[in-house]
Amino acid sequence: MANTKQANPKQATFRKYLTIFIVALAGGVITKLPYLRETYMEPLSQATGASYTQLGLIMSAYGIVNFICYFPGGILADKISCKTLIIISCVGTGLAGFWFWTLPSFIWLVVIHAIFAITTVFTFWAAMVKSINRLGDENEQGRLFGMLEGGRGLIGTLVAFASVAIFGLASDAIGGMKNAILFYSVLMVVIGVLAFFFLENDKPTGKDNTAVNPLNKKDFIEVAKMPRVWLCGALGICNYSALIFHGYITGYLSNAFGLSDTVVGNLSVIRTYVMMMLGAFVAGFLADKIGSRIKLIKWAFVGMAVFASLYVLIPTKGVGVPLVVCNFIVYGLFLYSIKAMYFSTIDEVLVPKRLAGTASGIISLCTYAPEMFLYTVSGNIVDKYVNTATPLRGYHICFIMMAVLSVIGFICGTVLMKMNKKALAEKEAMAGENDA
Repeated sequence: MANTKQANPKQATFRKYLTIFIVALAGGVITKLPYLRETYMEPLSQATGASYTQLGLIMSAYGIVNFICYFPGGILADKISCKTLIIISCVGTGLAGFWFWTLPSFIWLVVIHAIFAITTVFTFWAAMVKSINRLGDENEQGRLFGMLEGGRGLIGTLVAFASVAIFGLASDAIGGMKNAILFYSVLMVVIGVLAFFFLENDKPTGKDNTAVNPLNKKDFIEVAKMPRVWLCGALGICNYSALIFHGYITGYLSNAFGLSDTVVGNLSVIRTYVMMMLGAFVAGFLADKIGSRIKLIKWAFVGMAVFASLYVLIPTKGVGVPLVVCNFIVYGLFLYSIKAMYFSTIDEVLVPKRLAGTASGIISLCTYAPEMFLYTVSGNIVDKYVNTATPLRGYHICFIMMAVLSVIGFICGTVLMKMNKKALAEKEAMAGENDA
């Protein structure tokens, strides 16, 4: 952050970690409301009166608006203070949550989730990325984003378990659902207040940004013409698509292994939050140690491919349960290690810091595009075989797709490393000519 450079070392360090904490706190909670179906599918259906199909349509609406918002959100983060955007995002999400708490009709639920897309993506996502990117140089990016994603995972785990406890205080599903929605809504407003008081102002200046010329098309074109940025987005597509397919592991554990709803629910929290936390911390520090986030991502895709394939081979009887749980944990570590590194690659592919927001917008646009259709596609794959002689085949197809996506991700990572090596050589040669 701009002001941090002028402070003494102890103050600078304190402000850095305080920023990471506040941003991780916001990032760990802000998507809880739109993604309630991930934890409370059946109670949400009962509380809102929406069918599973309608819940899918609500998430598709959220995904479509997200897709529209990612790129302009990146541009916005390069023009407006990240602090301001984070405050608006947190408070706006909380206010939309209060409306959600009234459990309106289906059409208004769609509108609310469109608002969530604006407050969690357009005004927040790139601002979150850029606020962390600004905290350190290229050598620190892996560690910084590892702490961000790990912090988001830890916070997400704690608030998820808290919401389950608060849900259980009600006597029925509708009351429990309203409790959970109210909990997250109040929490978002509180986080917005914390951001107001404790985040440093990082208002863009003419020196390090394009605030003097807020519609500088040259900057947008400069980023869009960088194939390495788009390849970073391709890595995100492969990883996030695999993550969507992996969401059906909870149903697989129930139907293939007969695990109870309680056990599956706890494993779902572990999959979504604990693995996110552990994978992010490990990836962040390991990436900085080996000196390349792209290299770590590339080889993590190999791990994903191996353990995705093992899902199909593990027997559903006998020792199958402990084996599938172990596979579940190891696969999650590889999956979330990559997820933590999406945006730490921005510096490594030589994007100027003044354009970090725009670059994160392009990467996000690519990465999260599958949200628009893949939930529906994967659901249809699973549903197609439910009432057939081979009810598990749909799940197996999802696992095979996870392995295929991992192989494609490995190839993209290999190509990106070669392109980046060439770009670095050209940069060094140009610097040598300028010195001469």
